[in-house]
Amino acid sequence: MVKDKQFFDFELNVDILTRSRGGCGVAFRMKDPFNFYGIEFNINGGYKRIIKMENGNMTVLKTINDGGINQSLWFKVQVKAVKNTFTIRFGEADKYKKYDEAPVVLEFEDISHVIGQ
Repeated sequence: MVKDKQFFDFELNVDILTRSRGGCGVAFRMKDPFNFYGIEFNINGGYKRIIKMENGNMTVLKTINDGGINQSLWFKVQVKAVKNTFTIRFGEADKYKKYDEAPVVLEFEDISHVIGQ
């Protein structure tokens, strides 16, 4: 978290693996535990979605029903923020050696979380 500052553009690259039948996710632009964005990958529901948590209230900004994520496989996830535009890339680690080679799966714009705690 960035104390008393405006957030900056960023590129977050993570590798994820899920062993359970539920889901997993990545939080970003986190002001505090009650204010942030997140991307959720859900096996049971078969979806990927962007959520916005604002004062503890969750809003789904975008959902794609594409199967979510496969269990027991490594995936590359890239979250890229430029001003108020966010781009999410997602792909199997075996197929994509670089994060920016993975396909774009979600994009959105929002200005809710621009100040850090």
